[in-house]
Amino acid sequence: MRRRNLLISFLAAATALAGSASLASAEQRVFTDAAGRKVALPGKITGVMAAGPPASVLLYSVAPERMVGWVREFKEEEKAFIAAPYRDLPVHGRLTGKGDTANMEAVLAMKPDIIFDVGTVNPTYASLADKVQEQTG
Repeated sequence: MRRRNLLISFLAAATALAGSASLASAEQRVFTDAAGRKVALPGKITGVMAAGPPASVLLYSVAPERMVGWVREFKEEEKAFIAAPYRDLPVHGRLTGKGDTANMEAVLAMKPDIIFDVGTVNPTYASLADKVQEQTG
């Protein structure tokens, strides 16, 4: 079941990101996330924030030009694998998982159009998603 939820989360996030180019001229859409929450997506998505490390990897793989930042600093040996314009994006911290480090004021200052996560789907994470959505709009 956990593997299925992870796959559903991954596919939902990839679909939202890959389809964001077609949203440039579309009006707002409603997206149902893996927790069953209805989330309004803006008509144009230019800035995307990953909530945790797996989401950062997915975002960099699918739509690096939409990234607003990273969840952590790169280790020296990791930098060679990240293209220069994206390597220098600011670090906003992680919103999910153990050791969440994101400062909500910094998150708001980055003005992401959407924030997404990939991973476990359970009531704790759904509640966290509700809280973050309430704080960020």
